[in-house]
Amino acid sequence: MPPLNIPFPLSTSPGASNHENNGRLINCYAEPLGKTVGSSKGEKTPLVVWRKSPGMTLFFEPAPDHPTPNTGFRGGLLVGATLYTAWSGKAATFNSAGIETQLTGPLPGTEKVFWARNNKFPSPDVVCVVPSAGAFLVTSSTVASYPDGDVESPNSVGFLDGYFIFTYGNGKMIASALNTPDPPNSINPADYTTEQSKPGGLTRGVPFNGQYFVWGPNHGAVYNNTAQPVGFPFTRSYVIQRGLLGRYAVAGHEDKFAAALIWVADDSSVVRHNGTPNPTKISPPDLDRLIEDVADVNTLEASVYISQGHPKWVLSCADWTWEFDIGSEKWNERASYLIPRWRGILGIPAFGKWITGDLKTNSRLLFVDDDAFWEHDEHLIMQLESGPVTKFPNYTKVPRADFNFTTGVGRATGPVPHGTWPTVGISYSNDGGITWGREILRRLGRQAEAEQIVVLRTGQTMGTGRRWRLVVSGPVYVSLIGATQNTTLENVYVRTPAGA
Repeated sequence: MPPLNIPFPLSTSPGASNHENNGRLINCYAEPLGKTVGSSKGEKTPLVVWRKSPGMTLFFEPAPDHPTPNTGFRGGLLVGATLYTAWSGKAATFNSAGIETQLTGPLPGTEKVFWARNNKFPSPDVVCVVPSAGAFLVTSSTVASYPDGDVESPNSVGFLDGYFIFTYGNGKMIASALNTPDPPNSINPADYTTEQSKPGGLTRGVPFNGQYFVWGPNHGAVYNNTAQPVGFPFTRSYVIQRGLLGRYAVAGHEDKFAAALIWVADDSSVVRHNGTPNPTKISPPDLDRLIEDVADVNTLEASVYISQGHPKWVLSCADWTWEFDIGSEKWNERASYLIPRWRGILGIPAFGKWITGDLKTNSRLLFVDDDAFWEHDEHLIMQLESGPVTKFPNYTKVPRADFNFTTGVGRATGPVPHGTWPTVGISYSNDGGITWGREILRRLGRQAEAEQIVVLRTGQTMGTGRRWRLVVSGPVYVSLIGATQNTTLENVYVRTPAGA
């Protein structure tokens, strides 16, 4: 009998219980290689590689002799060559070298904020909205309340076609004067509209593809610039039949990304804008269940980044992080060392990087780094779990399993020993993932030294089939192109793998 393919998933699928688990991708993702391979029956299947997720590198950390007052990252925006950032009660700017400048004046609160800038030349105006405290005008040196009291207390701000656009809990939308926040002409109280297609008011607005999107708890709406000579310059185009579950749960509109506008809808699903009133649902039931269990929907935090040509939409809360690969339309999970979620907070395109806050050390800034295999100072642990091997529920002996890893990936200059001679931990479960056997270590090879990743004589499967788990913690490049499980005694005896 030919070897059986071990079915590692293309999209993570933990299930509502261990028995339903069809495989998990944690800190790794599946990438189609654009090739197909044939079977003995002439069938063609796509060739896939499972890759380790990108690591993170330090962008800013206060020096011991110059501690920063900044804690609790709340979001940021790149304006020209300056990165504006919000922290607990404060704001600061950074240049491309990570040099910090503290801004005078308070930025109240600890909640995440919304930033926008206009097209004023040569020095754009920068506005920040704190949902619980209103609007602020931010310069390269100061933070002050928005200079026109007619702005009142908005809960979000965005920018489109020269206008700052503010949203309000009562459904109102106000547009600023064209490219100016300066009184007395910044806010004309008559330049507003009220979104009233459904009750509930508005919680968020963002620009995307030349239109302005707003959401309330029960619906959304899309506005176009129709250059109205009097009053609000935008006109509603159509109503979206899905609201926004939490004010921070939408992303994809960011500069340097703009690959897709995706949000957590009012039915606890994740949806993608498709140009119609009915967005496309993209979340699996496993994720829908997790979202339903979040007690405070405003702890749902959506963000984005791009790594090695993969645009990623990221959704985090205190207990988990899931990523959607917009190219492959597949999901994977992220979890940083010893915590259940990814440590990155938001994703800002700046200086040719995707910069994030750091959940673990709340005065740092990190950036997503394709060439980093750690998360700055800690392990990035890749975990790949299979679904049950075919022939379920037959009882079969498994004298051999082969794993097609890229080997020789150790680095002579890496940390000893897990960087110079990395290993993969291989374990298996015969009871549907309820319990797992001891981890069997196999070496992935020192630099440019090939290895054969084989596990021998792993006994008999049970009625629920055989599942496999692979774990790599070393700071090295990791890729897997399939694995097989042999149920016959042929070709069992091979050279004993290093580290066996």
